[in-house]
Amino acid sequence: MALQEVLAQALKLEVDGRDLYHKLAEIVADPAGAWMFKKLAADEVDHYNYIKRQYDALQAGEGWAAIPEMELVDSLDAVSLVFPPEKAVLEALPENPTEEDALLFALNVEDTSFKLYHNSAKQAADPEAKKLFMQLANAERTHFNVVMQRYTSRYDYPR
Repeated sequence: MALQEVLAQALKLEVDGRDLYHKLAEIVADPAGAWMFKKLAADEVDHYNYIKRQYDALQAGEGWAAIPEMELVDSLDAVSLVFPPEKAVLEALPENPTEEDALLFALNVEDTSFKLYHNSAKQAADPEAKKLFMQLANAERTHFNVVMQRYTSRYDYPR
């Protein structure tokens, strides 16, 4: 798959992530849980902006764009879309979903997002592409850890 196609899928991934996390924030009654989902949604907007800047630079034939904000994210050492359409999200969650349902769904989404970015990095020949995908993979792994911390603090994981 061409690098620009991967970036186009990544853009969709981030938009879908933002939308999903806004919906999950509405489900969760606890203000701290809702805040966490709103923060994750804001992070997805940031990721979208970084990827869009890179996508636009490649489309214009400018090569790899500088994305100084991503320099704050370490690279890890080491495609299908992750987020279902809105109707499928509602079907994937039980009727009247609880915060636990939302957290478990988010854990799955973040794990899948991590794997997509990590696999894209492994397949990328360009060192700058590899670096960007590994930084995005690390950001998604961080999201996973935040959601897992919330889950374990609320639901005494594992059961």
